[in-house]
Amino acid sequence: MKKMRHLAAALLAALLLAVSAVPAQAEFDRNALDGIVMITTGAPDADGKMGYWRGTGFFIGPEGENPQYIVTNCHVLEEFILAGKALGGGELHVLYEKDDEEEAYLVDYDAEKDVAVLRLAEPTDKRVPLLLKEPPESSLGSEVYAVGYPLAADVTVQAVTSFSQKDATVTTGSISRFLTESGTGRKLLQTDAALSGGNSGGPLIDGTGAVIGINTAGSNLDQNLFYAVSVSEVLPLLVKNSIPYALAEEKAESGISPLYIGIAAAAAALVIVLAAVLIFRKKKPAAQSAPVRKTGTPILRSMAPQHGGMTVQLHGTPVQLGRDAAVCRLVYQDGTPGVSSRHCQVFYDQKEGVFVVTDLNSTYGTFLANGQRIAPNTPVKLPPQSAFYLGEADNTVCTDLE
Repeated sequence: MKKMRHLAAALLAALLLAVSAVPAQAEFDRNALDGIVMITTGAPDADGKMGYWRGTGFFIGPEGENPQYIVTNCHVLEEFILAGKALGGGELHVLYEKDDEEEAYLVDYDAEKDVAVLRLAEPTDKRVPLLLKEPPESSLGSEVYAVGYPLAADVTVQAVTSFSQKDATVTTGSISRFLTESGTGRKLLQTDAALSGGNSGGPLIDGTGAVIGINTAGSNLDQNLFYAVSVSEVLPLLVKNSIPYALAEEKAESGISPLYIGIAAAAAALVIVLAAVLIFRKKKPAAQSAPVRKTGTPILRSMAPQHGGMTVQLHGTPVQLGRDAAVCRLVYQDGTPGVSSRHCQVFYDQKEGVFVVTDLNSTYGTFLANGQRIAPNTPVKLPPQSAFYLGEADNTVCTDLE
């Protein structure tokens, strides 16, 4: 009995050590705010009257050095370019604070890819360069952060009253799709990180703090779908103009390592078993405690072979599943048996801790794991670690909290 108590104590110590070694969950790297800047452009109209527009940009350059170059969207500079740039009476500035601005110069741009590069006369110590990273396909479903200024792009000067890093907005979402735009061939990231005019030209940041995209536009068909130009589209422009930049080292995003999870789980299981033995050796068993609701980020995990285990995070708004890439977060290939264009939708009820699935009057139906068909337009509540499928069992989707 005494030996078992000592063993339990040792295993408990090992468990606490393993848990203490687990890194924290991914959070937004606030250092990224030190790399963004407000961009203001001016251009005369046909009558010579000046109009002004604003957008967001971010600095690039060697890590640890004062930056001189800025990346943004080409459409942020559209009126400045159309006016003939500075020679046509256009103005181009960056604003560090409300009363602190500096003239910038257009180095090069690609209107088709919607990317542009600006230059300051001299490097500045008022901002830092951000690291770039070409987003890998494995980052599908991972959390991202869109950074920019409220009501900044495509509106008049009077709409914005402050310009420092503290005034930037940060919206959270996840990568739901990688796509190549028809007609231009540019690579885009589809996300549900909310964008407004203020995010145009700003960075899309991943969990390691690296820039993986340039925030560009929202969908005309679904207010929950937004797009960023992949960093891979601006790299050729930087190389062409011999502009220095730094790439982020390949490293896993902050989160819990599977190794730590395995160690902690094994130790926890042994402690529980030994504790149970000690308890049952007593005359009276301890009262059973009430079950604890599992917490975490709600996700959908597709078991369809075409998705390769893809997960989609839920962020408080319903997401649609089906073949229509314009509105669906979990998109099935055209011709997938049993799947309609807009088949069903799912959202997570935080208060009740359940996933709510609604069939959108699909042709082939939405089914629970036991084969029961969900009535069209009738919400059905499912706990975490449940499953349902679209039309056929091959299109199974699992619910979980991670």
